[in-house]
This record gives sequence, C-alpha cells and structure tokens, in this order.
Amino acid sequence: MNCLDKFNKRMNFSGENFNKELAISSRNYLHETFRKDLSYQKGVYFWELGKLKPRDYIDNKPIDIKIYKRTYSSANGYTAKFMTEISTPIIVGDTLYDSVNNEFYLCTESFNVDDIAYRGELTLCNWILKWQNIDGDILEYPIYIINTTQYNSGETANRIFTLGTSQYMILITTDENTIKLESPRRFMIDFNKENPTTYIITQNDNTSFHIGKKGLSRITVMQHERDMDKDNLELGICDYFEPKKKSKDIEKDEQNTITAMIEYETNIIKDGGDSQVFYAKFFDKSSQEVTDIKPKWDIICDFKEYLDIEEIDNEIWIGIDNSDYVDEEFKLILSSESDFCNPSTLLVKVESLL
Repeated sequence: MNCLDKFNKRMNFSGENFNKELAISSRNYLHETFRKDLSYQKGVYFWELGKLKPRDYIDNKPIDIKIYKRTYSSANGYTAKFMTEISTPIIVGDTLYDSVNNEFYLCTESFNVDDIAYRGELTLCNWILKWQNIDGDILEYPIYIINTTQYNSGETANRIFTLGTSQYMILITTDENTIKLESPRRFMIDFNKENPTTYIITQNDNTSFHIGKKGLSRITVMQHERDMDKDNLELGICDYFEPKKKSKDIEKDEQNTITAMIEYETNIIKDGGDSQVFYAKFFDKSSQEVTDIKPKWDIICDFKEYLDIEEIDNEIWIGIDNSDYVDEEFKLILSSESDFCNPSTLLVKVESLL
C-alpha cells in the first residue's frame, strides 16, 4: 500500500474530507518536527504586566516558537519572522519575552495559515514605558519607539529661549491601561537619568491598528518641559504622587506578624545523588523563633512528578533521578496554613552528579 492509499484509508476511517484530513496530517507532522528546527527558540514566554526579569517567569510555561529571518530597517527597527503551532496562537498586539536574551517583542503581524500554524512578524522592543495609573500603581510596558522628528533639528528658537520639538511615535499593545493614555500624560524617555527629556502625548491612535481581540496603539508624543516639583527622576515617573494604601493592604500588614525562612546547606540537587534537606523556620516581629507552626511546602516547576519528595516534621527532603532535568530550576516556597505568614522562596537547581 503506497502513501496515498494509506492517506485515503485513514481519511475514510476518520470521516473527514480531503482538506481537513490534509490539515490534520500537516499539523501532526509539524508537531513532530517543530522542536528539531534550528530556529526553535527556547525560553520565550507571553509577557505579563509587572514581569520584566527571567526570575519572574519561573512559574510560567514557555511557548513553542520558531524565530528566524532577523532583519533591520530604519523605519521598522529590528524585526523577525515567527512561527507557532495552531495550538499556540500569537495575535497582533501580543508581547513576548525572550528570557534567554532578556528582550521583548511586539507581534506586529500574524496570520492563521490554513489552520496548521501561525506565522507573522515580531518587532524588537527598544524601551520600557513607565507611568502611574489613577491608583498610583507604576505600570511598565515594553514598547517600540521611533524618532519621527523630520525637517528640523529638533529645536525651535525665538528671541527669549529655545524650545525642543522632538517627536516620537510609540508602538504599544492595546489593553485596558494603554487605551486610557491621553494628553496631558507625560513620560520620561531618555537614558540620561540625571537630566532626562520628557514628552507629552499629542495623539493616541488605538483604532487604526485594532485587530481582532487586541491590536496595537500608536501614540505620538512631543518634547515637553519637565516639572521639577512633580517629576520623580529616581523612579522615572512624570507627575509622580504617593499612592494611598488600600485598606486590605493595611489589614494584611497588621496581620502578617510571622515570617517564614528556609534554612539549607545547599540549594543544588544532584541528579541521581542523595536527597537534600530543607528546614522550615518561623519568626515573629521581634525575630524570636516560633515553633508551633505547621509548615506548608509548595514546589513550582513543570517536572514536579519526577522529584522525590518527603516531608518530615519541619523538614522537606527533595531528590531527583532523571538526567533530562539537569540545569533546570524549580521554586521552593515555604508558608503556613495561616494567611498571616510572610512566605519564603528559594530557587533550587538540578545539577549532574558527575
């Protein structure tokens, strides 16, 4: 039986039409070969607000993605093509985090290719935009920013003083926070932290590139004078104000009188070696040890089922015998059954026995 006969027999068995069966076969083949491609990129995650460092994504599962054909142009910056399986949709406006290179990408182009895969283009972000929302929370968004000042030197002179007229165009994901950005919101956009240049919003176009459920916003900003009284240089926030503490946070601070602490000899577990022991300790506000608290242990990783775990009183013993997870890390969290305990977290690494 040749390949075509096998295909037709399988199609008749499944009851699908030719096109659908072809798509299923293509998806299966893509899945089997996806991670074997040289363009397969490890350590890429969907970006989450407030997470800007590799350690922030220990609890997250990386996505399967190919990134290739990296190019540069003065108009579009650094871009790259991407491909994911149909089960991992990436849409325009999604922001990705490359934890290996500590870089962020905006998805600026995406297509569903025949229900087999997603293909599109990513734009490398070149700035983290910071501002405060109405509650005083500091928001930080990866963006792509380009200087759109044209036909002038970036300054306008008159008889009294010189005004800066530099302009930028900001490309940012559209969500419930960015859609509210409007004049007279100002930002600090400058690597010179001692004397940064500030910019004010002149337009927020959040409709032209609103595609599907998300899309992108194009925000135009123009150079604006700094407010020496309100701008916080240390935090990089214009018009900074002290946020009011929420009542639930005040109540939590008052109740969190116990602090957990993990004691250990080493945070390295040897593959195939002896289990390592970690001890639970608890202290009150006066740094006195509290001994009548039952520890609660949590292990965060995607290979927990391969760990050998044993809890005895205030101890937890952890080992592993699986070389597939050498050089991997997991998060060990100590807390208590009480909600009023400040937890302790430890990163534990798996290393080879030899």
